Formats: sequence, C-alpha cells, structure tokens
Amino acid sequence: MTSSRPSASGTPDILTSAQLHALFDILTHCETYAEVERFKDPATISEYGYPFMRRRPDGKSSYAPDSAVPLLAGLLRGIVLTIPGVRDLPSEFWHDRFQGILTKLSEAELSESYDRGTLGTRKTLATAASAIHETVSRGILGGIPKGVKRNLEGPYDRSRAEDLVRAWEDVVHELVYGDLIDELFECTTKLKSLEEHSPAVRASVDYIIIHLATLIHHVFVLSPEGIYLLKLVESIHKLIPYTMIRQTLRIGNAATMINGMVRLLLAKIGVGAISNWFGLTQNADDGMNLLQRIISLVLSWDSSEFRKSIDKVEKATGGPSKELAAIKQYVDNYDRTRHEATRQDSIVSSISMIAAILKGSDASLLASLSESQHAQCAEYFSSLLAIRDREELARVLCRQNPDLFTKAIKDFVGSFDDMIRIVHEKVDLREHAVSAAETFITDFISTNKPKTTPNGSSTNNDANNQAPSIEDYARLLRRNRHLLYNWLHQIANLCPSISSDFLAWAKDSIKLFRLHQPPPPPIPDPDTTRHTAAGALTQPLQTLFASLPPSLHPSILSTLDAHAAYLTALESLSLARMQHILDDMPPGGILAAPSPSPSNKKSICGPGIFLSRWQQLLDETVVAPEASSGPVRTGRDVKGAPLALGKVGAGREAWDPRGLALAAERGVPRAPGVAVVVEAMGEGFRELVGRLVRNEGAWAGVV
Repeated sequence: MTSSRPSASGTPDILTSAQLHALFDILTHCETYAEVERFKDPATISEYGYPFMRRRPDGKSSYAPDSAVPLLAGLLRGIVLTIPGVRDLPSEFWHDRFQGILTKLSEAELSESYDRGTLGTRKTLATAASAIHETVSRGILGGIPKGVKRNLEGPYDRSRAEDLVRAWEDVVHELVYGDLIDELFECTTKLKSLEEHSPAVRASVDYIIIHLATLIHHVFVLSPEGIYLLKLVESIHKLIPYTMIRQTLRIGNAATMINGMVRLLLAKIGVGAISNWFGLTQNADDGMNLLQRIISLVLSWDSSEFRKSIDKVEKATGGPSKELAAIKQYVDNYDRTRHEATRQDSIVSSISMIAAILKGSDASLLASLSESQHAQCAEYFSSLLAIRDREELARVLCRQNPDLFTKAIKDFVGSFDDMIRIVHEKVDLREHAVSAAETFITDFISTNKPKTTPNGSSTNNDANNQAPSIEDYARLLRRNRHLLYNWLHQIANLCPSISSDFLAWAKDSIKLFRLHQPPPPPIPDPDTTRHTAAGALTQPLQTLFASLPPSLHPSILSTLDAHAAYLTALESLSLARMQHILDDMPPGGILAAPSPSPSNKKSICGPGIFLSRWQQLLDETVVAPEASSGPVRTGRDVKGAPLALGKVGAGREAWDPRGLALAAERGVPRAPGVAVVVEAMGEGFRELVGRLVRNEGAWAGVV
C-alpha cells in the first residue's frame, strides 16, 4: 500500500478513504442544519436564489446569484421544481405567495427552545427534516458509485438484517444505473403489488417499513412532544369533512367537481368578502375559509389550554405578581433586537431567561424572587410564548391581507387541474384517495393508543410497556401498504399519460445520484472494508484539506479518525437493532402473515444512522438555565422532559418518554466534537456547494 505523502509538519496531508468519508459526513451534517437555522433571518428567503426573488429598494427584482442556502436550493431546483404539476406552478406562487408566507413567519419571531427551556415541536420536526435532507444531499453531492449489474432475483433471507441491507443497496444501484425504474412502473401498471417484481424489491420493502416505523416511533413515542402531536392529528382528523368531500367527488363533471371542492375548502363567507366583492371596500378582512378555519380552531384549542396554565399561576397563593406583569410586558412588546439582547445576556451571564427579563426591567424584582416563584414565572413565560406563537401562526396563515395562503392553495390546485380531471374521470377518488386516507389515519391513531388487555387493564404494571413499539408501527405500515399499492396501480393502469410524465421525471431525477466522473482512488484504510470516501467530492475535499495551514492538520486528522470510528460503531449498532426487530417478527420477514402468538418483546430503538444524527442535533440544542442562575443547558440535559404544561396531553402521558428515550440511548456512542473541522473547513465547503449549484444543477461528479 502506498504511504501518504508527509506535509512540512510531518503529518499526512492526503486523507484516507475513511477520513474522507468522515469529513464528508461532518460537513454535510453541519451545513444542512446551519441552512435551516438561517431561515430565522427574514432576509434569507430573498437570498435563496431561484425561484425566490430579491427585491431591491428601487422596486426591481432579481434572483440572488449565490444562494444563502445552497444545499436546500440545489435539492429544490434539482428534484422538487421538476415534479409534474409543480413545474407548472406560476412564478408568482414562489416569489409572491410562498416567499411571502415564509418571510412573514420569519418576521413573526416565533419562540425558540432556548426561551422555553425545552425542546418543542418545531425543533423536533425541523431537526428530523434536516437529518433526512442531509442524507439525500450527501447522496446527490457524492454520487453513488457504479458497480456490476445486480441480480435482483437472487436469494435474500428477509429474516436477516444483512440481507435486507444488501437488497436495499442492490435496488438503489439498479434504480440509479439500471432499468429498475422502468420495470417498477411497468410492474405497477400490470400488477397490484410492487413486491411481485423481485425478491430484492420485496426485501427492500421490509427495509423501508422498518426504517419508517422507527422514525414514527421516535417522533410519537420517544419524543415528549409525541402525545401532543398525536392530539393535533386527532383534532384535525375529526375536523376534516370526509363525508362532504366524498359527496363532492360523486359529481361526474370534472370541472364542476373541482369547482365544488375549491368552494368547499376555500370559499369565504365573511362580511368583508361580500363588501370586497361588491366593491364597497378594498382588502377588507374577508374572513376565513374552511381550511383556515380548521387551522385556526386547532391553534385556538391549543391556546385555551395554555391560558388555563396562565390563570393557575396568576391565582396561586404567594405567587409572583409584579414579576408576571414585567414578563407579560416583555412578551406583549416582543422585539427581535430586544429579544436577542436578552437571550445573549442570559447566555453570557449564565442566568435564566426570567432573570434576564427582570434584570432588564427592574433588577429589584429579581432580588426578591424565590426559586419556587421563579419556577412559576418560567411556566408563565413559556405559556405566554406558546400562545403568542399560535396567534402568529394563525395570523400569517389565516388572517393575512392579502390572503397569500388561499392564493397559494388555488395556484397549487390550478397547476394540477389537468391531472385532477384525468384522475377523476378514470379513478374512484372516494375509495382510493379519501377513504384510504381516512382508514390509514384512523388506524394510525388507534396504534398510538396505550396497549391494554382484553379486560381493559394495562398490559403490564410498568407504564412504559403500554407504549407502542417499533413492531406495532411496522405492522401498521404492513397492513395498510395495499392502500398505496392500489392507488399506484389505478393511476399507472388507468392514467397512462400521468404515469409517463412521472416516469420521465423519475428517470431524470435519479441521474442526480450518478457518479459521472470516477474519483481518484484515495489512500485505502486497512481497518475498513467499505472504502466509500466522498465520492465525487473526494478530490475537492482533499484539495480543501491540503489548503489548510499545516498546523491544523494534526487536530483535524485526529477528529476525523474519531468520527470515522463513531460512524462505524453506528453502522454496527443499526444493523444489530434491525436484527432485533426481525427476530420479533413472523418467520419470513415483516411482510409475512402475523404470528398467531406474537412475541411480547418490544423494540424501543431501531435502525438508521440518520436517527443518531437527528438526536445529535437535538442534544446539541442550547437551552436556558433552569434555575435563576446556573450553567446553560443543552438538549441532552432536558431529553425526555415532561410535556410543557398547557399543551394538550400534558400530565396525562400513558408512558414515560424520558425513561424510554434514555433506555433507547443505551449503548449508543456519543458523537465526538467536530468544531475544529467545521471552523476550518465549513466556509470552504459551503462555497464548494455553491459553485456546484450555480453549475446548472450539475451536482455529482462535476466540480
């Protein structure tokens, strides 16, 4: 094996395959979430680049040449904007409707986890989306190496995790470099199940179901926000007028049906709407349509629960009084500059947000505040922020004038008008769309309920045994997968023009994952068997590393070695967890018939390296001190904390999310610190990605 060329400092300046793979992972992980964080600034959307506009003071508009969020921009332009229907959206949808909504949400200055002292729903979902996005972006940037043609008809033991992984990798390879996309579309047209294509596809479905079940379990069981999210789903599910929608879909004429559906969901009947229509007023508040009414009602129900929490604090005997007035005044006059200054004071001075607010209002109030009163103030502050967040969301989505949300929905429906007409003529949407969705959501809600025995008692004295397991969610997806297969079969078989459009889009989009130029071979690592390196970015990252001052090389190399070992450990752990789930499923894989006597084993942790990277983002989230003075906390310190008082479901948890989350973390290696790598190479990597995005979307293999 050729030895690495020493630098002036005596440290190798050519990275091994494992080091390159670790470097690629670190930089994409950090850049992806950094881009999500940049949307807190209202100016970010204007600097996004195409399809969003930058508006100059002279009234003229243009596209920013260099995107402030290159990874997100590349994914949007390369895949999303080319989807049939989406590509027909008018330009106003993006730079007027959608951009306007995003800008308003950013300007609303919604609260953050630091302020409330806990990891909220938005933080949980944003970090989850970021973890998934980084995986996709990494595949596009690095490309998937081309190998020999895979035999999808070969033997795959669906009870072995190694075979499921091999099947998934074989399917992905043939999707990218073979004719599998054409074959799957043909299979969908002729057969009612994709699994009939080949053993590899059947095993890949197992692989996908286990990972989806793990993701759902993580959100709805391990996260303390899970019960709150479930209550939101239930509330929305109850408000959706499924029967009225089905009745509207009975209309035979497509144009009349579409008009009826739009009127049902988007028509406004407020006084303002009538006066605007007659020309008596201009831009008067014209009320809300049904869709906005559903959103507003759900948010309003939420706010009413938080108001109960506020009333309890205000009426508490011996509780704070003047302090509450100061906190309310702070929230009522929420200002971005003041808020950032208060938060910075909290971080620098190692004091809570309550202490920082009172310090800026009247320091004497802080001096007489007891710890119990401080806790009451923290609950009061958190509830006020929660109400304000929901009011701002309702204002942006339901009470804006002009109503950008309704215009965006109408644009979206209009762009899919031709497809809707064809599908309505050929497919029974009542059965394959509305009823199928209602059936799945109902089953999903039922699966999330605490497990009980036939006599109604809990399954075990341990409350955590009432929580749904990953196996429960896998069975949910398994027994409902036919709903998706039936829908795909109906579209492919009865609507060939639509099927051909999506086939062309899929074949074009998958090319983004091809490795067009084989990278130069990096130095192999004798301790690894899979030399993935960084794909198409192998040489650019080598160059970026070599351009650093030699004095930084030793610390960066040691960090990369530690991170490479961490990724290897995660991969082994993921495989072991998948095998544990398979061992608890019926013989023949998770798609086999249910066992007449199912095992009592319950898996609370599943496979997927992305889950660990997601949890890492949550663990690294900065959270304000709990006491009036003390060290700033992180998400790891508040992991699984009880649901915030005031949220629907708080205090009524059927299981202990914290206990389950801590149990799921057993045996998981802690991610090593990578700050030295990000500080030295983060900006260079961002510029590299920016150049790729500017190069007409040529991501993989072209630098």
